[in-house]
Amino acid sequence: MLSFILRRLLLAIPTLFGVLVIVFLLLYVAPGDPVQEMVGERADPETVARLRAELRLDDPLHKQFVHYAGGVVQGDLGRSYITRRPILQDIRERFPKTLQLAGAAMLLASVIGITIGILSARVPGGWFDRISLGVAYLGISFPVYWVGLILILVFAVMLRWLPPSGYGGIEYLILPALALGSRSIAFLARVTRSAMLDVLGSDFVRTARAKGQSERLVITRHALRNALIPIITVLGLDFGYYLTGSILTETIFSWPGLGRYVVNAISRRDLPAIQGSVLFLSVVFVLVNLITDLAYAKADPRVAYKTAS
Repeated sequence: MLSFILRRLLLAIPTLFGVLVIVFLLLYVAPGDPVQEMVGERADPETVARLRAELRLDDPLHKQFVHYAGGVVQGDLGRSYITRRPILQDIRERFPKTLQLAGAAMLLASVIGITIGILSARVPGGWFDRISLGVAYLGISFPVYWVGLILILVFAVMLRWLPPSGYGGIEYLILPALALGSRSIAFLARVTRSAMLDVLGSDFVRTARAKGQSERLVITRHALRNALIPIITVLGLDFGYYLTGSILTETIFSWPGLGRYVVNAISRRDLPAIQGSVLFLSVVFVLVNLITDLAYAKADPRVAYKTAS
């Protein structure tokens, strides 16, 4: 298992290096002069020249990249052009809130989606199966911003049960978590149903039933465990998406996470903040994929055997 982890980490190095190069080049691909954005259009040329020298923007491109990569290796993602605060400090303050939202969304999606999928697979073609499939198709079709606005309209404006936006107790977390996890609920229900139908028709399930084991034991111990691989795949990919792509949800619900931080940085052309955030989120996504691979091996030992051979 240790060799498997080391091999995955080594394979991640070229990916992260490519992300580092692309993130660095954002400074030169983006239109406009970042220094001019900092000081304004009325700044005198001496101030602009001095600031460009301080930021090492007059150095050759390769020297700038070496300086930037050296800082990243040491944990220095630079300073914001707007607030002059270390970007890593901003990420430390914002990312736990994004992690909280992603965890709540994934918990809702796992409990609701997997439960619906199991119940649908027990009686395929029944009324519950048909209704759940219809709801799943609708859930996959609706974009997250539309779902978020509908949830605010119904539960915050009309019923006044929950706050429409902001950050605070658990009541502030329910609507954004439900909006963010709506697509996963629908997709997990479909994937779980399909995987369970394949497993329930297997010989070992029929043998377990023939031995007189209860249906609940057959579903949880035999069928569900053997259907976990596609379910884990969806959970891993969606959790990585929640951590790296919750920009719309955090913006709609004014959630002070890293996604909203990136939106504000883009609107203010704060390129170092964008660069640092994208690089950090790329590392997080690679780690989530590694954890997903480890979950494969835990759910099915044959996966660990194949990777070791």
